[in-house]
Amino acid sequence: MYFELKDKTADVLARCRRREQLCDRPLDLISSQDAAYGIQAIAEDLLGFERKGFALVGSSEPSRRILGLTKPVFSEIPASALIVGVKQFGLPPGAIGAQGEFVFRILRPFPEAGEAIDRASVASAVLGCHPAIGILGRRTRQSFVGNNAAIVDFGLHVATLCGPCADAIDLDRLADIEVNVFLFGDTVFAGSATSILGHPLEAVVWLANELSARGKQLKPSDFVATGSCTTILQVLPGQHLAADFGPLGQVDCIFS
Repeated sequence: MYFELKDKTADVLARCRRREQLCDRPLDLISSQDAAYGIQAIAEDLLGFERKGFALVGSSEPSRRILGLTKPVFSEIPASALIVGVKQFGLPPGAIGAQGEFVFRILRPFPEAGEAIDRASVASAVLGCHPAIGILGRRTRQSFVGNNAAIVDFGLHVATLCGPCADAIDLDRLADIEVNVFLFGDTVFAGSATSILGHPLEAVVWLANELSARGKQLKPSDFVATGSCTTILQVLPGQHLAADFGPLGQVDCIFS
């Protein structure tokens, strides 16, 4: 893809995200992961948003199957798309669905110089954990599949809706949590924290490795959304969705 095509794609996607519009831009011409993340970074810079952390998508096998991914992808989270305590959310055009996920708050720079990137070191860098509902969507009318198309389209991230932070939770026991999702009060599906790469903290391990390979690190007060521990549920305006994370708490939202 020529440089001008990369810049034009980033510009179109940034405008569509800002205006909550869809475009006809083809995303199947992107030949490499590096090019895809490069376009994503240009689009994020064009948006000029305050950055609050990172969102993973495709961290569980069921979500990858639904989204046409072969591995997880990530994007930065705009401040306007990280919402704590929301009770109503307007679905934009191109919305794919909602998922139950964990959101970690980072305490310190991670990894520090020479620090190993593993579950134990990640646990020492986490300040707290939120139950959350992740909203996924596209900025294109056509549903392009594949890792590179998803990366360019802001990792398919729309918003992260967080419940209250649990700062006294035993991080080692997160894998024991079963998540139940309710639509209008009826259980529609259940999920397990272990579906996220075996343990929710492994999502942060994966992300930290990806960032480190690019010469970056997590910063204090960053939020990391782990990706789905449940299937991705199509949601419509007027529906009330709630997710119960057991000892971690609950989060719910009415969509409009």
